[in-house]
Amino acid sequence: MLASIVVAAALAAPPELVETVPARSFQLDLGAQAYFTRLVGNFNDGAAQVSVEDIGLHDSVIAIDAAMTVHEGKLHASLQALSFNTSGSGIAAETMSFSGITVGDGDAFTSSLDLWTFGAKVAYDFWEPYADDTGSAQHATPNNFEFVIQGVLALEFVNMSRTISDTTALASMEGDDSFLVPSVGGGFDVSFDVEHAVGFVERVEIYTDALIGATLPLQSDGGFGMALNIDAGCRLWLTPHFAMNFGYQLVGGAYDGRDIDLTGSLQGIVVGASWRF
Repeated sequence: MLASIVVAAALAAPPELVETVPARSFQLDLGAQAYFTRLVGNFNDGAAQVSVEDIGLHDSVIAIDAAMTVHEGKLHASLQALSFNTSGSGIAAETMSFSGITVGDGDAFTSSLDLWTFGAKVAYDFWEPYADDTGSAQHATPNNFEFVIQGVLALEFVNMSRTISDTTALASMEGDDSFLVPSVGGGFDVSFDVEHAVGFVERVEIYTDALIGATLPLQSDGGFGMALNIDAGCRLWLTPHFAMNFGYQLVGGAYDGRDIDLTGSLQGIVVGASWRF
């Protein structure tokens, strides 16, 4: 009789309540950023090395950076594009030699550089200490805290074109080169709810990744070089579907092509927005 009462009581007891976060399903992010950046580095033409500052290509400009990212569980695949252009003019403080043109000391000159990139990136969440294999939380965490470490693979197409004109000697040259940039790296993502403390922000996400790779010229008379990409910042999710983001980005490397040999980078802050569907 006593055993029957114990069994009945156990069956009638309410199950233990454990807070979990649902597994992540398919999501689509669209993002656009204003990239407040400047070009730094040097053009290498044979034995000559000319700083981008010397030919007026060091001013701050606003580039456009856009991305579309698909999330499916632990896998994240994105398409990204960047458009950058800058121009300058001045009086040569010393003789500057380029492929096909020499700007004499004291000559007036103009110059420009246009750069655009398009690429794909795949990231995989290979360690999530607060989630199980399905993406659900193993146990309740304060503010739905999440921490993820990712491995990243990327492939990018880079196109550059430049002009140099000696307006005193009425001489000019143009160059155009393209590169493939495969790269590998990693990063982390930390996010947590803040709605209880900040009324207009629901969740904060802090992210960073770093990639290292190679620049492969698509022209047969170019050379290989190294590439580096660093992206770090913070997203403020104002709603479950809309976020503002702020961060820092560096894109650069050694690009040794047929017409352009540039060792340099774009560096600066990014400000933008993301929409999640």
